Amino acid sequence: MKSFKQFDESHTVALNSAEDDNLHLANIQDEKVMQRLNGFVGGIAQQEYMQPDAAMKQLQNKLKIVGLSFKEPKIDSDKGNATVEVMQFGGRYGKTPESSNGPMSQGKEIEDGDGVSHKKDGGLKIEFNWEKQNNNQFAVSAKLI
Repeated sequence: MKSFKQFDESHTVALNSAEDDNLHLANIQDEKVMQRLNGFVGGIAQQEYMQPDAAMKQLQNKLKIVGLSFKEPKIDSDKGNATVEVMQFGGRYGKTPESSNGPMSQGKEIEDGDGVSHKKDGGLKIEFNWEKQNNNQFAVSAKLI
């Protein structure tokens, strides 16, 4: 009879997760993380949607898992593109060690940012492209830039 340890070792499955190599997906300043996130974001192009905003809502919900959020762009045509800013962890508000000038500074050092720009120059944006197909479905693609 096998012991539990032998049974457990024989049924271990190696899975490749998005966080292999100890890269946390919140480290958006790392190029490897951005490559993995863009692979994840690019996955919305693998199917067609009845409305392009459905793809954007699905992606918005999935990106919330790793702390990223964005406001959905306005869609007013059958073909187009839009770029919107991405926030991390709801943004960054308050005094920071980098900007604090002391307790009596009258709030001029209060930071109100996107939670990304202090890590990645220029911040983070997501670019959407959509186009209506012959079958009245929409092809939607996205990329983090």
